[in-house]
Amino acid sequence: MPVKEPNQLAAADFEPLDDDAARRFADAFAPRIAAQAARFRLPHDLCQDVVQETLLRALRGLPHFRGESRLSTWVYRIAWRECARAAAHQKRAARGGIAPAPEVEPEAAPQPDLAAQADEYARVRAAMNGLPEQHRLALGYHYLDGLAVADIAALMEATPSTVKSWLKRGRDALRERFA
Repeated sequence: MPVKEPNQLAAADFEPLDDDAARRFADAFAPRIAAQAARFRLPHDLCQDVVQETLLRALRGLPHFRGESRLSTWVYRIAWRECARAAAHQKRAARGGIAPAPEVEPEAAPQPDLAAQADEYARVRAAMNGLPEQHRLALGYHYLDGLAVADIAALMEATPSTVKSWLKRGRDALRERFA
């Protein structure tokens, strides 16, 4: 199978759903799911749990995927729900007096063009972590994961105009921090 970006994959790329197809599916989506979990500011152990649970749910549901959206949008939506569950669990644990695990960078590799500029990548990541959640997630989905505004709107359960507003505000905040 030629190497494709997750946004270009379809359910048919994993037919029949055997061990090899499941491995290819996990290899294609795990780094993106880990990056998404990191944008939710989840600790490393919760990020790993989110990746695993998302992949399990997606693989179980793949035969029932109706194709009403792109496969990547469908997987990101499952990951979104898992991230929200993990974040809620983390908040409940914090209220219960349980100290959260320290935040650790995910093991997902940065994009190849950013790897050569590790310092700049770290600065951008730190600046993005300072943004409000909606802005940070919208920017990550759009610029890092390559999702279209309509896909982000469906994923985040918002209107396209709201997503455009989040993107603009996020870009403006980043521009201000780097000016």
